[in-house]
Amino acid sequence: MTSWKIALYAGVAFGFTAPALAQAAPAAPQADDATTAAGVADIVVTARRTTEKLQDVPVAVSVLTPKTLESKGTFNPIDIVQSAPGLNVTASISDRNNLTYTIRGQGFSFGTVFPAVITYFNDVPIARLTQGQFFDLQSVQVLRGPQGVNFGRVTDGGNVILTAQAPKDEFGGFATGKFGDYGLRTFNGAINVPLVKDTVLLRVAGETARRDGFTTNIANGQRLDNVAYDSIRVGLTVRPVGGLENTTTFQYQHTHDNGTAVIFSGLNTNASGLFPTIAKFSFLFAGAYGIAPNGTVRAIQPGDTPLSAAAYQASLQSQLAAQQARGVRAVNLVDPSYSDRKNLYLVNATTLNLSDNIQLKNIFGYVREREDEASNFSASNGAAILTCHSACPGGLLFTNQQQLSEELRLSGKLLDGRLNFALGGYLDEQKPAGPGENATINVAILNRVGVNNNTTKSRAVYGSFEYAVTDAFKLNGGVRYTHDSTHSEQNTYLQPLAGGQGALFNFLTGPFGGSLPAAVANAVVAATFAPIPHGQCQLYAVGGVLTGKAGSSCVVRDGAFNATTWQAGASYKFGSGQLVYAKVSKGYRPGGVNGTAPPGIDPAYKPETDVSIEGGIKSDFRFDGMFLRTNFAVYTDRYKGIQKNVVLPGPVPVSSVQNVDNARISGVEGEITFIPTDGVTLGGNFAYTHARFDKLIPTAVGSPCDPTQTTTVGFCSDNRFNSVPKFQFALNAEFALPVDRKYGRISIGGTLFHQSSVALTDTSALNPQSIEAPHTTVDLNVDWKGVGGQPVDLGFFVTNLTDKTYRIGSNNLLQNSSVGTLGSIYAAPRMYGFSIKYRFGGDAR
Repeated sequence: MTSWKIALYAGVAFGFTAPALAQAAPAAPQADDATTAAGVADIVVTARRTTEKLQDVPVAVSVLTPKTLESKGTFNPIDIVQSAPGLNVTASISDRNNLTYTIRGQGFSFGTVFPAVITYFNDVPIARLTQGQFFDLQSVQVLRGPQGVNFGRVTDGGNVILTAQAPKDEFGGFATGKFGDYGLRTFNGAINVPLVKDTVLLRVAGETARRDGFTTNIANGQRLDNVAYDSIRVGLTVRPVGGLENTTTFQYQHTHDNGTAVIFSGLNTNASGLFPTIAKFSFLFAGAYGIAPNGTVRAIQPGDTPLSAAAYQASLQSQLAAQQARGVRAVNLVDPSYSDRKNLYLVNATTLNLSDNIQLKNIFGYVREREDEASNFSASNGAAILTCHSACPGGLLFTNQQQLSEELRLSGKLLDGRLNFALGGYLDEQKPAGPGENATINVAILNRVGVNNNTTKSRAVYGSFEYAVTDAFKLNGGVRYTHDSTHSEQNTYLQPLAGGQGALFNFLTGPFGGSLPAAVANAVVAATFAPIPHGQCQLYAVGGVLTGKAGSSCVVRDGAFNATTWQAGASYKFGSGQLVYAKVSKGYRPGGVNGTAPPGIDPAYKPETDVSIEGGIKSDFRFDGMFLRTNFAVYTDRYKGIQKNVVLPGPVPVSSVQNVDNARISGVEGEITFIPTDGVTLGGNFAYTHARFDKLIPTAVGSPCDPTQTTTVGFCSDNRFNSVPKFQFALNAEFALPVDRKYGRISIGGTLFHQSSVALTDTSALNPQSIEAPHTTVDLNVDWKGVGGQPVDLGFFVTNLTDKTYRIGSNNLLQNSSVGTLGSIYAAPRMYGFSIKYRFGGDAR
């Protein structure tokens, strides 16, 4: 029997579901207590941009409710995978807060403009979801599959949607404190005030968190992987006249932690991009640079080892051995590490009821993102690639972007309520908000600064409908036309680090340099070490000295892309309440332009598309005093024009984004909640994903799947899909103790989560070390709600109970054609703590 059939039968037989499904509906306060053998409270979703019951929506969607979010010390977006089958979240590059979301095999490739999974805050697309945003929420929804019609920005993978708690028409609120090991101190709360009853409603919420890092930098005593953020959110609802409502939501988030520990995990001394490069160019600065005893490369000082390929290799080998000896919870790095991120979100939503059945809604969004950070991609002193970013010489902000968006939507019911429709238009613009750059130090001594100013615009119109042919049988569909454009201004500046001026002068005036006159040699030295025009895109002659070109000028490129996406489906609801549905949908991801491309190669890359066929069933059963909810989805996707970052041939091989291949992705997902008796809730979720690339014809340069080649050109179709485990499942249980309700409600719960092996990079065929082994984690929690009949809740939690060590990110450049280093980012160890929550006003009930 094939693995597909085994997975399908296992899913049907067992029927796992998301833990959140056994919990509260966002629209039903205190519904957690309503989970009994009679059933569970209705869960309300907005998967089709209108309020509907989860069990009535012919869409694969999972929901995390406030109870799920509160069960952790500090909720991390990586925790969402325990509640949403088919979703995977990994840390990218060298920042555990820079997360990649992958749904059903579709995520993000380095260098692309947009991801395949879009994150939203109150219906406005945002760049990323991080810690500090998961407080005072109505819900977190995960929509799986192409979202090609109704949502603001079209996508081919899915959406992750945060919805803030809206202002209410009653006074109330809460205050929560969490304390635990690693110095955990988290405080959040909210207060809701109806300034004018039924007319002006105000809600203010915030969260601040501190937790010591779980990785120690023995070089300076710094605790990496810590938590430090402060967030505030203000919501104001105004209803000046009947039928008109305006809600403004403002959120400001400041994250200021010590950065992420990247663990030095591997070294390939045969790699063509590191040691040979140093050997080729180090004679230019012979005696100018040295290697300090701790491995730092610097202008040579007494006691340093002169820089050479052999000495650099020996230094890295010594550092790797020392790192392996100390384990994954300590590093010895001297370069700066920090992350200071400031995000501002402003959303204004205006709703006008034109009649009892017709509604007009406008959503305006403004997003401002600033990030000042420094990290270490290669995880060593004197790193092959030091992502010092803002801490590089003359460094600026790493991210400095802003976004404006606008959506107008007309929706309602016609034909005696049998036809639900929506018509809308959407536009957004993303552009730099000021100077910013991607600065690194490469090959130990070379300062590399990339200025990449991208402005993107999206314009779209769409329409969708659902028509009830009968009370049970419904047809639905929609179409959308999108025009995307991008304007790119890019330049790369190269400059040796200070310290080599004298050596370069001696070389130019000596026999190797042709005995140049001193005046000429001084001019060349001055040009080579001239200040980089940070944050600007302009002619830079210094690059000509190093590359042999006349100069490096700003490269300006434009691209435009059009797409028509659609969705069509049908659903039938039996009298007993079971819903079956089938749909086919098309999503798309815009193309873009590369800053560099080999001669004869179009610098633009095209959009990618996904056509998905999905069928599902959502069922509720009540029998013999028990309740069972089972939700299943089976799908197959045809994924075309996939965007990946690859190496292309040329006089000098160039890395750029290209449309490399097509793929087939199929899977089955299941969710279940089982309540055998009052006070006992069992459940879980399951996902099987089979993703494979179409086989490519080998290129003339050689197979892109051969890790021994010194030049790898193209994309290897033998690679596993990045961030796509074949199997995932979670089992959860909650038991309420038989305590008189006048003393409150005491429950004990837990979640067991298992994930099969997963590739953490796009190059797993070349770098099998980037495949993370299967792992299983266990989380436990105890909740005492309404202690002694008072509006006080107590909780105790343990995450990663077995202290499992596993990676959530990998920087793998070990193949011969690359740099030859491996860095790893590890998940948090076991953590525990307790919480206390005080509810007042309307929340006290």
